[in-house]
Amino acid sequence: MMLRTLSLALVAGNALALDLPATLDWSGRVSLTLPVAGVIEQVNVQAGQTVKKDTLLATLNPTLFKAGVAETRADLDRLIQEEADATRDLDRVKELYARTVSSTTELDAAKLRHARAQAGLAAAQARVEKARRLLAESELLAPFDAVILARYGEPGLVITSPCQPAAVISLARADEWLARATLDPAQMAGVRLGADASVVIAGQTVRGRVRAVTALAAGRVLLDVAIPRSAGTYAGQAASIRLP
Repeated sequence: MMLRTLSLALVAGNALALDLPATLDWSGRVSLTLPVAGVIEQVNVQAGQTVKKDTLLATLNPTLFKAGVAETRADLDRLIQEEADATRDLDRVKELYARTVSSTTELDAAKLRHARAQAGLAAAQARVEKARRLLAESELLAPFDAVILARYGEPGLVITSPCQPAAVISLARADEWLARATLDPAQMAGVRLGADASVVIAGQTVRGRVRAVTALAAGRVLLDVAIPRSAGTYAGQAASIRLP
C-alpha cells in the first residue's frame, strides 16, 4: 500500500489532527479446516454468503466417528457394571473383616479389585469423551458472524493430516472492517491500542478504535482501526484515518 502525502487539518481548540490515507480491509480474516482426518461429505456455503456464528459450514463423513462413540460407550457401560460389582464386593468384605470373619489378605484383594475397576472406568470415560470430541470436530462451524470469502473444499476431498490439513473455507467478520494505513514510527506519537479514532469513508465519518500497530519492513508501521461495517462499503475502498 503506497502512503500518499499526509495532511494536517486544523480542528477546534487549535489542535492538529493527523489524516492518514487508508484502505478498508477484512477484519478477522482466517482460513478454516477440519482438525481430524476424513473425507468431506458436505460443504454448505458459497463465497459471498453471510452466516451466523455456529452455522454448519462443512462436515466429514461421520460413519467412523459415530462408530467410535458407540464402541466406547458400550465399553463404558460394561465397566460401570464391573465397578459397581467391585464396590459391592468391597463393602461385603469390609463387613466380614469387621466381624473378624474375613482376613486381611481378602480385604486387600477386594480393595485392589475395586481400585482397578475405578481406574478402568475413568479410562473408559476418557475414551468416550475423546470419541465424542472427534465426532464434534468432524463438523466445521462458523466461529463468529462471518462473510464467506472463498470455498476451497468440495465433497470427496480427503483431509489426511491433522498437522497440515487442507483449508476448506476462508472467511472474515461480518460486523466490522479494518481501516489500514502505513506511516512512520515518528507519526505514531500518542497512538495507543484501544484509543479512539475516526475513519472517513466517502465523506461520512465513522467512529472506531485502534486495533493493532504492527512493525513493517524499512521501519514503517501498519495501523489498523476497527470500525462497524455499514451498507455500501467494500474491501479495498479508499478511506482516511483521522487521529486526534
